[in-house]
Amino acid sequence: MTAPENPSAAPSSLRRVVLTGGAYLMGRQVLSVCLKLIGVLLITRALGPSAYGAYVAAFALYQYAIALGSAGIGVYLLRMEGEVGEAAYGTMYVLLAGLAIILFAAIELGRSAFGHWMGVDGFESVAAIIAFALPLQLLTIPANVRLERALNYKPIALIEIVGQACYYAVALLLVWLQTRPEALAISLIVQNAIVLVLSHVATRGWPRFAFDRSVARQMLRYAVSFSAANWIWQLRMLLNPMIVGPALGAQAVGLIGMAIGLLEMLSIVKTIAWRLSVSMLGRFQQDAAKLRRAVTEGMELQVLAVGAILLGFGWTGGVLVPLVFGARWAPVMDVYPYLAVGYLAAAPFNMHSAALSVLNRNKALAAAFAIHVALFASVAYLAVPRYGMIGYGMGEIAAILAYGAVHMALAREIGSPDYRLAAVWGGAAAIGLFWQQLGLWTVAMPFAALLAPISLRRLASYYRQLRKD
Repeated sequence: MTAPENPSAAPSSLRRVVLTGGAYLMGRQVLSVCLKLIGVLLITRALGPSAYGAYVAAFALYQYAIALGSAGIGVYLLRMEGEVGEAAYGTMYVLLAGLAIILFAAIELGRSAFGHWMGVDGFESVAAIIAFALPLQLLTIPANVRLERALNYKPIALIEIVGQACYYAVALLLVWLQTRPEALAISLIVQNAIVLVLSHVATRGWPRFAFDRSVARQMLRYAVSFSAANWIWQLRMLLNPMIVGPALGAQAVGLIGMAIGLLEMLSIVKTIAWRLSVSMLGRFQQDAAKLRRAVTEGMELQVLAVGAILLGFGWTGGVLVPLVFGARWAPVMDVYPYLAVGYLAAAPFNMHSAALSVLNRNKALAAAFAIHVALFASVAYLAVPRYGMIGYGMGEIAAILAYGAVHMALAREIGSPDYRLAAVWGGAAAIGLFWQQLGLWTVAMPFAALLAPISLRRLASYYRQLRKD
């Protein structure tokens, strides 16, 4: 077993453990991106957009099944006060195993129907294999919960990096041997099996199945309320294969999947910031003014960091993508600015999402996300047949309107954050992303925004704060 949970630990000791754990997790994120970049580079050069599109379509379905299967059950035990008994862990294993069986059967029985709708060549064979990775990943959750409750973040970070390294090692070997997308599905099974075993080795325990009806009822009740917003948001990942696939085929699905993958790697700052924001904002949930100020500053920093990275790639990607990934992937940059605007807009509202989660306003968040997905899907469905991949980007941009509902939900709770500076920086960055469509003059816009008096004053205050800390 891991070290016992100690709620009475000294604050300074606890703070040190949390900061150390945060450093491990952040290091894992950065190293993970480096591994992914190298792996994706070599794999995509070998596969090409069409074969990669088959994997993208199957993996999107797999990811949504994981979102449904994990269902916030692990988070329930992670947030539970006091010591968690073995009956609770045993019940979690039973629930996750049951959900894994149901979702595995759903993928295997439904892959033919999904494949018929998508029209993506190779999807069915990849989906048939990738489903076997699902129970392995879900049954890893209890072991990770044990480690996180013990604040033992080091093995979590190391195990995930080892698993990812094994994934790319196996994937590269299989892809270069047969150049088929099924190789990536097999590699995912290997990765999840290794992570499952190593996670339980780290806890010095193995799965023990037990069932407590009252605990199961509490877990599922919490899971539905906690996960509803996430389930709705994660529907975004299905829009590419479900809308682009029938209209444009596997190649376009692969190209858009690559663009999304690049944006996920480039906006790693957003992912790390969200994880840190939930714990940081939790300290201010009883003070609306401090929470509002924290959201405002967080928005500005997110736009500044994410905007700079997205612009840097947007200005150089036209040369880098065909040079690094091959000429077949050059069309990725046609859709990149449209999708990047969506990621840029999401960055400041990341803080709203974190604040609403802290305030337990998950229903309002779920409603806003439903509007977002509906706008994205409806506009993309109408635009893709007419404008091609750009139509998918139009859907991403149209969905930005839904952040108005996120704003209203937060404003009802703590008042309106100050959007002025985030809007200036975000708007200038968005214009700069379309330099090829609008002209080179747009490259000057982000720099002009940073040199504005209001920007210089705020940047100077950030610098003074860093020097003080």
